[in-house]
Amino acid sequence: MARRPKRPRSSFRPAPSGTARSSTLVSRLFFLAGLGGICALLAGFIWFGDHVSSLKTPAVITPADGAAALTGGSDARLKAGIGLVEAGKVPRLLISGVNRVATADEVRIVAGGSPQTYACCIDLGKAAVDTTSNATEVSDWVAVHRVKRLILITDNYHMPRSLFEVRRANPSVTIIPYPVIVDLYADKEWWKSERATRGLALEYGKYLVAVARTYLREILGPRTA
Repeated sequence: MARRPKRPRSSFRPAPSGTARSSTLVSRLFFLAGLGGICALLAGFIWFGDHVSSLKTPAVITPADGAAALTGGSDARLKAGIGLVEAGKVPRLLISGVNRVATADEVRIVAGGSPQTYACCIDLGKAAVDTTSNATEVSDWVAVHRVKRLILITDNYHMPRSLFEVRRANPSVTIIPYPVIVDLYADKEWWKSERATRGLALEYGKYLVAVARTYLREILGPRTA
């Protein structure tokens, strides 16, 4: 009788059942954490869009020591700031983020106002290039003019990030938001517009980056000091 050939011994050994279960549990936890993170981001975005679309330009102006209008977006930001000064609502205005080669006359062509207003009450900030540096420029101006109550003027979609950055840079100053309404982002059903949804998603991402950057600096700051 012919002998059956011996099967070669395999080096494979099945993993213990406990290890397999542990690996499966970790995978499920990672999946649930990722799913939770996505849901949180989506919920945050919906809140952000609803919040922006609900903002209104204040009908009654709270008395303040000064105002800051951030350039970029619509020229209505600057016109609103000049209007507050000429209406006697604030004694002085900072226009932050002006092009470094722009003159007061060139700004006046865009924003309106009289030469006398610019001569006495308008300061052109030319150091800022983004929202973070806007906040720094506002902070320097606030310190020079000893402003305790500041009206912050920017477009409605830009207000959450601007407010966060300016408040962070000026913790002892009362910041009063003055959102200028951009029609595209004022519709309660903003999600029906692809353009509005895309614009809000971009701004929401920038807002999250600003918040994350600030808290990371607070956490890592003492260690790197």
